[in-house]
Amino acid sequence: MPDIETVCVQCKSTFPFSEKDQEFFYQRNMMAPQRCEQCRPRRAAKKVEDGTRFEIVCDHCGKHDRVPFQPKVGRPVLCRECHEANRSRARFA
Repeated sequence: MPDIETVCVQCKSTFPFSEKDQEFFYQRNMMAPQRCEQCRPRRAAKKVEDGTRFEIVCDHCGKHDRVPFQPKVGRPVLCRECHEANRSRARFA
């Protein structure tokens, strides 16, 4: 997998998505980053400030929960407990 040049959706600058980072994101079933290294912390700080939460139903256990991101259609969404359990399994795999 070669390095990829990606355009930041916020500032429109290009930033590298390295082969190592691609592998990291792939192993954790995460989407590729859409923002550069400078814009990511700003967006995270804004999320904390506004505190918007979205109601979800966990795709694994069916529990109702609230998440700090807008779920995307076609992508699974997990409650906090299932997400943490999934992360610990991935760490030890």
